Amino acid sequence: MDDKEAVRKACLRDGKSQRAVSREFGIARNTISKLLKDPSPPRYRLDKVKNRPVLGDYQEIIHTWLAEDEAAPRKQQHTAKRIYDRLVAEHSFGGSERTVRQYVAEIRQKTPEGFLPLTFQPGEMAQADWIEKMRVILAGRLCTVDVLGLVLNHCGSFHFEAFEHMKQEAFFTGHVHAFEFWGGVPRTITYDNLKAAVNKVLTGKNRLENERFAAFRSAFLFDSRFCQPGKGNEKGRIENMVKFVERNLFTPIPRVDSLAELNALLKERCEAYLAHTQARQSQTVGERLQVEQAHLLPLPERMPECCRIVPVKANRFAMVQFETNRYSVPSEYAYQALWVKAFVDRVEITTQTQLIATHARLKGRFQESIQAEHYQKLLERKPGAKDHFRGNRGNTAILPSAALHQAPPPPAARLSIQKPNLSKYSQLRRNSPYELTPNLAAGCVSETAPPAQYAQTVP
Repeated sequence: MDDKEAVRKACLRDGKSQRAVSREFGIARNTISKLLKDPSPPRYRLDKVKNRPVLGDYQEIIHTWLAEDEAAPRKQQHTAKRIYDRLVAEHSFGGSERTVRQYVAEIRQKTPEGFLPLTFQPGEMAQADWIEKMRVILAGRLCTVDVLGLVLNHCGSFHFEAFEHMKQEAFFTGHVHAFEFWGGVPRTITYDNLKAAVNKVLTGKNRLENERFAAFRSAFLFDSRFCQPGKGNEKGRIENMVKFVERNLFTPIPRVDSLAELNALLKERCEAYLAHTQARQSQTVGERLQVEQAHLLPLPERMPECCRIVPVKANRFAMVQFETNRYSVPSEYAYQALWVKAFVDRVEITTQTQLIATHARLKGRFQESIQAEHYQKLLERKPGAKDHFRGNRGNTAILPSAALHQAPPPPAARLSIQKPNLSKYSQLRRNSPYELTPNLAAGCVSETAPPAQYAQTVP
């Protein structure tokens, strides 16, 4: 029993006077009065701020440097170690580094930020985010995939889909499949400042958006909202769902034979979650989704193509290069300026008026996809080269066009050309599977590329 407890029991339980207890324990009566008022353990209290004679006038210098840091990029701001080094080198500071570290920590100490409870109306908002580098065992080999997730703020229904990369075509494809899963489009979607949508972060809420993303958004008529840099809490719903997916959909590490099988498994689990009842809710996620579907925007009659469009030029071997890989085109298009339409699973090569080749998209780097029929006319003219034709070698991917998609129209079939229309919204028209819509968006097409000419509808 410590003295405080003994004093309190003697006075409050045994009825002894404070004077008697003071003589018995040798404690001043003022101290006994304090002990009787406060039963908590005694603790040291700092009545006034400690003097820092070593820092002295250096405190003003430290405050000046930290104030200047507020306008500097995060990676170019002072650390406590850098402040100490500068004080020593520039001002002959004689104190210890620990003294400087403690003082800087006190200055930077902030009150934890408070948050407001939010509510969302049906169909009002969704949130989107990537889960990077999730491990899966694909066909017996450990590899990583990137997973795009979208969640409706009101009902909590989510859709996750895995891709081999985080490029814009995967970003668009994940959106389309999520909208189809929900049966509609939310009016606003919240994002980080990801490259597929934002070319540059400006001051405040202003963003220089990717033109191709703006056209995609216009096709579905939803609005975009971007978080402040480093403020992931502004899309907390998807952040929490990402943690749920990591622990429940990817734990243990999935074992699948293909990416399609993995996405089928993810879709099953997204559908199973519809039967879940979230905390503080009386209805299941599926029941709330049925209510929200009536408030979602309808899907467009014609879906925009989920692809990037990049200008290329065929070399003397009638091959175009895209992302280090080469794809063959009919030999008569050698040396010509063409366009590559990059989808998640395939690559389409077109002129300004027609589709001329389709290849399965190569997964690796510095590979080739050669279709032997593209060189048939050359082989007829140069039969001596047949034995050494690289399309016949085992180290080259030979993919018959018939096994991929509908064969391209013959080169002789030309389409009439309309007056060039470079509006970003013109690319939303999808009247033909072979209609080309070149895009002059920054990051997609060189500013020096020739203007894109748009084809009329194929009858």
